[in-house]
Amino acid sequence: MSEIVTVFFGSIILASMAILIHLFSAYHPYHNPAPLALSSLATMSISVLALATINDGFSYLEIVRGSVSESISSLLNILPLVYLSIAIILFNVSFKHRKDEPL
Repeated sequence: MSEIVTVFFGSIILASMAILIHLFSAYHPYHNPAPLALSSLATMSISVLALATINDGFSYLEIVRGSVSESISSLLNILPLVYLSIAIILFNVSFKHRKDEPL
């Protein structure tokens, strides 16, 4: 059960980090990234605090590193299923016949 919770909160932290990286790399002066950045930071801190209650004796940096690495490895474990579903979709699309158009 603890591994499932760790992967869940680790993926929340990973998504929040990706949003923050995107906000800072795609900055332009006509966009206000403050609300999204603050909500991402709040979500990340709540996830870290939830993991800190489960994992006693670890620092916050160790908790973030461990949970994010477990979530990345879990994503890599399900990646072949994603490739298989894309291959099936492309296979179905390639054998469909288009309707004849009058023009």
